[in-house]
Amino acid sequence: MTVSDKTKRNFFGALFIIFIVILTYSVVPNRIPVVSCEDVTWNDVVLLVQPYLDDTLNAALVMQGQSSEYHPSAAAVQVMDEPLPENIKRTLKAIIKADC
Repeated sequence: MTVSDKTKRNFFGALFIIFIVILTYSVVPNRIPVVSCEDVTWNDVVLLVQPYLDDTLNAALVMQGQSSEYHPSAAAVQVMDEPLPENIKRTLKAIIKADC
């Protein structure tokens, strides 16, 4: 094996490793988790987003639960436009998708 063959092999090996790292960090975290509606309540959604909401919006969310018959997906829809971390938004999207 000549030096140029080793260099080519190392180059393609490095490209392969970079490709795997990019896939790992770009595709996997963006998946929407699967949610079972049996495991999610309105209060779970409130507790999930409470640290990121102001007091007024948090109170409105709690009060809205009573008029929405405590459907967690209604709570998730209500707060989706708020500035929330991406992982919280993915969880809310999963709750909405499950139509809990």
